[in-house]
Amino acid sequence: MTDTLAFRKSVVRFLGTDRLEGLQAPETDWIRNMRWLDRSGLALPLAARFEALQPGSAIPSSVRGALRSRLADNQKRMEQMLQYFQEAVQALDASQVQHCCVKGFSLVPDCFDSIRERHQIDLDLLIVPQDTGRAQVALERLGYRVQRADDSGEVRLIRPWKRHLGVHAYLYGLPEPPPIELHTQVWERDADDIALPSFSGFLDASETHEICGVEFRRLQPAHHFVYLLLHIFRHLLGSWTRLLSFYEVATFIRAHRSEKDIWIKAAQMIEANKVLASACALVLELVDSTFPVDMPVPLHQIVRRNLSAESELWIERYAPAWLLSDPPGNKLALLVQQQFWTDRRAWRQYLLRRLLPVRKPHKLSEAAARSTRNSVAYRLEDTWYRATRLWYHLRSDCEYLGARFRWMRMRQRALNLSREFQLGSK
Repeated sequence: MTDTLAFRKSVVRFLGTDRLEGLQAPETDWIRNMRWLDRSGLALPLAARFEALQPGSAIPSSVRGALRSRLADNQKRMEQMLQYFQEAVQALDASQVQHCCVKGFSLVPDCFDSIRERHQIDLDLLIVPQDTGRAQVALERLGYRVQRADDSGEVRLIRPWKRHLGVHAYLYGLPEPPPIELHTQVWERDADDIALPSFSGFLDASETHEICGVEFRRLQPAHHFVYLLLHIFRHLLGSWTRLLSFYEVATFIRAHRSEKDIWIKAAQMIEANKVLASACALVLELVDSTFPVDMPVPLHQIVRRNLSAESELWIERYAPAWLLSDPPGNKLALLVQQQFWTDRRAWRQYLLRRLLPVRKPHKLSEAAARSTRNSVAYRLEDTWYRATRLWYHLRSDCEYLGARFRWMRMRQRALNLSREFQLGSK
């Protein structure tokens, strides 16, 4: 195990246990991993725990100071974000758009004690499909314009930024107007993505919530929980997801652990479809292996009944290297994904798209204003960013292909052992 991986595991372990023993690392380790802490989303919860526990000399004073500054700066940032959010909600309310907030501010206080403990860049809203046009018009009156509209029903709107968040930018400064993503489906899929059931009734299962004097609608706990699992699974189909998302699920479970009705209702939604149940079992086991939590009985049963031998093997052998990687991550999650495709042709198309992406390349900043994009400084950084993306695909493709040969042998061995066990138990 590398020093970097060991350090990151100790941070994750601390956030699940509050035990400081494993965090007594040299200051150089902290400095080397500070960007990872920021991008993974764990810097702010870590800062809040240090503030509560007062670890003293166990953590270098410079590290405690840097994390404390991030928490204070993010407080101001999120207060401004909340103002932008309130403007958007009021505009949608005035246009009689049925909507609710997903993720973001809806997670306070279930997952975080206050808004300062979670960093976000955009705002996510679930709306009914027939309200899409009215929602766009309402937000355009605030200065937004449609940047992207996908076949899946997702619409992304932006207000051009005068500044941009570069690859190494400090994440906690005062924000530009955040992009807004309108989601018309709970599970958004491309043509060759995994087919999951159509989820109905989510917007009807919403409730009024209030943060710092701002009222808005959010999903009720059971539906909210299922949405969080699907959000992680969506990112698992990509190359990287913030560890913060797993932390949120673990803290959500702790916050509602004794509310049996929530878990029974969530389990009913999950186990209504075999593929969905298997996907959620994988996510739940990843949560428990990362931030161990006392699972309610219905969730434990989902894992026990639906976690495949392939998923169990992947979590044991490859999940740490995927979970603890630096953004933009790696493609090791492709090893565990094939089991979810019932259409082999669609899987091959999807795999080819992931290994040889021919779509329009990622931009350094999709929300930057034209004047910003035309500046010399932006162009230089954007050129470097595109080069690093190309190198990422080459490197991660080679890593995946190398791992695939080993994976196929391990997978077949595990399946044979599983069959032998099943035959022996009959």
